[in-house]
Amino acid sequence: MATSVKLLINERYIALVGVLNRELSILERLTFKLTQAEMLARADESRFLPKIFDEIDAIRDDLGALEVARSMLVGDVTAALGLANDSLTLTQLIAYAPDLAVAPLEGLKRRMVATMNEIKELQELGSRMVVERIDKITRAIDRVEPTAFGRSGYDAIGLTTPPATSSSFFDYNA
Repeated sequence: MATSVKLLINERYIALVGVLNRELSILERLTFKLTQAEMLARADESRFLPKIFDEIDAIRDDLGALEVARSMLVGDVTAALGLANDSLTLTQLIAYAPDLAVAPLEGLKRRMVATMNEIKELQELGSRMVVERIDKITRAIDRVEPTAFGRSGYDAIGLTTPPATSSSFFDYNA
């Protein structure tokens, strides 16, 4: 392999390590925000959840941009290596990596897998909590008993009868 090709491969692998480091940092930020959301939901502080969800969406946008950069780098590496497949896994890329990139890539892979597993667990927990919360609200609405003046007019769907106020009560004609 020519020296210029080796330098190009080394350069691309170093860039890949940098992109993966940034990606890991963003995944850790996502983990933090998902943990915050879970804690707020448990504390019944749902009024703050929309802000957290907006932040999670922004983090996912950041991840999308980095995934494009990573994909381009992987394509460059596979082309420089003379490989036909530009969708290699990180494990496969490590197998072709120059010695200087092997340890950082292996470390990043371990940390990314652990972080992604944590994110998956938090997302599953969040989904279960949302379903539980909806069930709890539905049961509470279903338990609404008639008031001293009759039925409340609400059921699990919402307002079912119009309010029983008349215009004469408020003396609109006065």
